[in-house]
Amino acid sequence: MSKDIVNRCECMHKTFAELKKYGSVEAAMKAGAGMDCEGCTPWLKLSFASGENELALDDPRLKDYE
Repeated sequence: MSKDIVNRCECMHKTFAELKKYGSVEAAMKAGAGMDCEGCTPWLKLSFASGENELALDDPRLKDYE
């Protein structure tokens, strides 16, 4: 796996750890996470599902969250 990590929604300027304060991926997305460019959406969903706050850019689990 890549050493490059994804750990934030650039549109909202918040880390996945900060976004988890919304309680669910649906609530975070309703607040705007992943909604402008949608670039972080698969990683955001995986972050909520796995509990991890930093994910590899090429994490093989992403295919389940696209």
